[in-house]
Amino acid sequence: MSDPADVLDAQDAVFEIYVRMNDDSEKDYCFNVTINDSFDKLLKIFDSLKISLRPSIFYNQRPIGFKISKSPGYLTDNGGLLFDNNADKLTQNVKLSDKISDYCWPGQLVLPIWEENYFLSYSIISLLLVWLYTDLPDFISPTPGICLTNQLSRFFANLAQHFNYDKLAQDLFAEIQPHQSTKLIQIFFFIIHIVKIAFLYFALSLGIFNPYTINPIKMRKIVAHDKLDEAKKLELIALGWTGTRRSTLDEYREFYKDFKIKQVGGIVKASKLGLFEKLREPGVFLDDGEGFQSDLNNTTSLKDLELDSSKFILNFDWFAIIGENYEYYLDNESKDKGQDVRNYRRYGPLISNERIEKIVQGRKDKGKELKKEK
Repeated sequence: MSDPADVLDAQDAVFEIYVRMNDDSEKDYCFNVTINDSFDKLLKIFDSLKISLRPSIFYNQRPIGFKISKSPGYLTDNGGLLFDNNADKLTQNVKLSDKISDYCWPGQLVLPIWEENYFLSYSIISLLLVWLYTDLPDFISPTPGICLTNQLSRFFANLAQHFNYDKLAQDLFAEIQPHQSTKLIQIFFFIIHIVKIAFLYFALSLGIFNPYTINPIKMRKIVAHDKLDEAKKLELIALGWTGTRRSTLDEYREFYKDFKIKQVGGIVKASKLGLFEKLREPGVFLDDGEGFQSDLNNTTSLKDLELDSSKFILNFDWFAIIGENYEYYLDNESKDKGQDVRNYRRYGPLISNERIEKIVQGRKDKGKELKKEK
């Protein structure tokens, strides 16, 4: 079997991993790391990028550590490994001082561990509850007439009075007197207010509204000074940033189907070749002990996979043949190397060779047998 260090050295001692941003499976971004980098280097990503990468406003911007996804993954038809839906459920914690190459296969997913910002969380919740209290129906509230709408009406009434618009001021003051509306109307508007508060809370907790900071002065400074100039680009490159996001399984299936149809010359030809049947499942979900769950120190080789591909034990020989095959494609067949490299990082390899196809097909056949047994 090829020594792991030799395989990685052949790639200039650099390999790629994916880091999940915003705790969102659609935001797994590719980074280059060296075989000597430790996990604490990844913290620089969150210090350098002045954008909100946390799950929501209720968390700190900087993670306190990292964990490795140990979900086996999804083996594609061309030998790539994508992350399945359990990628964030089967994990292993690591120390910041640990070397990434001691724990991660090339292409493996790293998940930040986020710490809740309790002060900000409780402050926002308290503010929402106070806002809810101010809108209690007058017939229930110990302090009727203090809602925000009334405060605004009172302000404009005083303003109208100051400029001698006495009739307008009188009407506005009349509107904010307690018990002006019936109990039913008060309850109706309070229910609307509850729905509004609930929507705001869930928008914050789900990260729909997730600014880098809620301090407007700090935000203005960031906008003014943190620009994507040449120095910032060099800084991001030094961090290993590639700007490419790993596809979800659904995105991969859709893209690969379109890719294969174009490759054969259109829908009609694809249908005649029986391509649609083959593309119903362009890969296979791996089981325990396979894929990214394989032991990094295992002694298997490519020959072992060729002899028995019913269990896909990952090894560095596999990455070597995938890399060599794709490099050959880039050097001899690619029409747009830049786009092909981005596609490789996003979807995995889109081409293969006979040896790769045989191993993948063997594992897919085993998967079909297991389905029948179930």
